[in-house]
Amino acid sequence: MTNDGLMDDVTDTGAPLRGALRVTFFVVLAAVALPVLLVVGLVVVYAVERGIDEGYPEVAPAVMAQRAAARTQELYDVAGIGGELPPTGSGGDYHAAENTISAESCYPTGLESIADEPVEGSYRLGHNWRIAGVSKQEGMPALRRLRDHVEKAGWDVTNFGASGDGWVLRARRDEDDADSERIVVTWWSHWQTLDGFTAMSCAYDPAGAEGDDAVRDVEPPTLK
Repeated sequence: MTNDGLMDDVTDTGAPLRGALRVTFFVVLAAVALPVLLVVGLVVVYAVERGIDEGYPEVAPAVMAQRAAARTQELYDVAGIGGELPPTGSGGDYHAAENTISAESCYPTGLESIADEPVEGSYRLGHNWRIAGVSKQEGMPALRRLRDHVEKAGWDVTNFGASGDGWVLRARRDEDDADSERIVVTWWSHWQTLDGFTAMSCAYDPAGAEGDDAVRDVEPPTLK
């Protein structure tokens, strides 16, 4: 065999090897670069979302409480079993009537939620009410009337069924919007009560208070 023939054999053998090394190099490069690019992309998106306002309206807590109370009064009327219900303390007596205002902080959605930090100056107001001394013969028909009412009003009923030793109605103004107004009404067999909760959408307090601090001095009206 001539020297030229030997060189041809070496060349023919080396070409596939170089090709394989080149493919391996790009595979390793992609394996290293893609996670880095993904992390960088997530950081950029997170920073952008952090810089964008959540878009909550600015509403004084007292005004929001009036809106919640108006919604509750509507439900109270439809239930048709309660007498006059003045504002009460928020004690732990689950047999007793209740009419109170509470609030919680609002949290962002998307990547921002990873930090689990509330939106500064935000609050989500809730109106808690309870009618005491409600028998099953009163409570169940009241819940059915409420269900029919909110369905006709265009709400999305997300649950109507047994819950523990009671029966619950849950509904949202918009099921596809996690921040939409929602209501929960439960008749409890053990406590013999009809408990209601009206939750409003998130808002910014013009005074900058957050969560329960925003409603510290807010009192609900008497339900009639």
